[in-house]
Amino acid sequence: MNPRPLKKTAGDWWSVLVITHRYLGIAMSVPMLVWFVSGVVMIYVRYPHISEKERLRTLEPISWQACCRFGENVIGEHAQVLLAEVENRAGEPVLRIRSADDLDTVVDLVRGTPIQIDADRARAIALAAAQRIIGRPSPLIDADQIDGDQWTIGLAAAAPLFRFAFGGADRTVVYVSSKTGQVLLWTTATQRFWNWVGAIPHWLYFATLRGHVVLWSQILIWAAMLGTFLTALGLYLGIAQFRSRANFSPYRGWLYWHHVAGLLFGIATLAWVFSGLISMNPWGLLAERFDREAQRRLAGQMPQWQDVRASVDAIRTRSEVLDAVSIVSAPLAGRLYWLARQRDGTTARLDAAGDVADVNASDLVDAARRVAGGTDISQEMMLGEEDPYYFQGNDSIALPIYRIILNDVDRTRYYIDPRTGALVQHVDRNSRWYRWLFGGLHRVDFAPWVRARPVWDIVVLILMVGGFSLAVAGAYLAAARVRKDFSESFTTCQK
Repeated sequence: MNPRPLKKTAGDWWSVLVITHRYLGIAMSVPMLVWFVSGVVMIYVRYPHISEKERLRTLEPISWQACCRFGENVIGEHAQVLLAEVENRAGEPVLRIRSADDLDTVVDLVRGTPIQIDADRARAIALAAAQRIIGRPSPLIDADQIDGDQWTIGLAAAAPLFRFAFGGADRTVVYVSSKTGQVLLWTTATQRFWNWVGAIPHWLYFATLRGHVVLWSQILIWAAMLGTFLTALGLYLGIAQFRSRANFSPYRGWLYWHHVAGLLFGIATLAWVFSGLISMNPWGLLAERFDREAQRRLAGQMPQWQDVRASVDAIRTRSEVLDAVSIVSAPLAGRLYWLARQRDGTTARLDAAGDVADVNASDLVDAARRVAGGTDISQEMMLGEEDPYYFQGNDSIALPIYRIILNDVDRTRYYIDPRTGALVQHVDRNSRWYRWLFGGLHRVDFAPWVRARPVWDIVVLILMVGGFSLAVAGAYLAAARVRKDFSESFTTCQK
């Protein structure tokens, strides 16, 4: 570099910045390159995860003809039930009950006894689900019980898990909860392969490291901080060396291409690495504060076990649940309701007697008051389209949606599903900042027009290719500098 400082101290300062950028670039060249390559893969292959709609497609209709024996002393008659759910497990109906202590009890509705999900029962559940997951006959080639593996990092609370590996081209692996008997996840060979190139190196999501949450978090935070500083410093140096004529760079060779790529794509690179830092919520700056109290106010008094039991017995003969693969409790304003869900995602809301009970306008007005909890409501309305905080992302959303904005310091927003009365999203000041500083910058989802595909793919891939070229040039220069420094050190030692 040949800067032209006005005085010696300025030249010394410039040299410090250049050397800092050079050797920090050596340290961060590989991580930056990996982030871009893995980021491209993550656009099209997500880390293994199944939505509730996908899970429902693995279920068979509830065998109501074999139902319902509830047994004695399953839980106390007057015990509050936070969640009740009826589904089939290996061809037989079971009732999952979550009591006030947040523990799940699974009742066999054929025999009326609490059950444990042992290896044999889990195997039957996995075999039944695999037919619908894989779509063709596949042999079971391995089965074991695990506390966790590379693909179940987010399911630690459900451990231990039963893991079943199937043969065939997809080499599908199915995971069954030992606590509820639900199929929680499945992966395919293709997913697993591409995640070793995508999400795992991108997030440093190696199971051994991820098991040490604090260490993993700190490594990512400091790596992102160094990447942010490196990119910001490079932008400053690149702009300072910009020349306003045709040959606008003073460099040649790889330095030239690194300079040009930095000028063209440095801002996008800075936005990505900075927003990656924000995604880790360093030091709890933007900690999520989901309002559980608002959920409790909305639901009201939870039903007692005796009421849940009587309601299940009443609705089991109703035509509305004939083809349901799952019914789940959805209390609202102290009254018991059920969501009867079919395999295609169709949902009917039923009251305690099994009659269809759609949410009406007065229910929504009352729900808004309950959620607000005494705080003045600035705005409440039915939205028929997305807004800046409620929009189509990786998972589908329900529209229309009932939105409430409170007249508080945070301008808190609540979104209520008008079909079920459920609170589906909460936005406060922290989540609002997170939405823009992470979602807007990292996912490039700041406006509807850019979220529309294939516009989004085109925009993101162009920026990704530019950032990748910047990282490649930087990695080459880093390797060249290391070789040079090593050669000079070796020559000195020889003398």
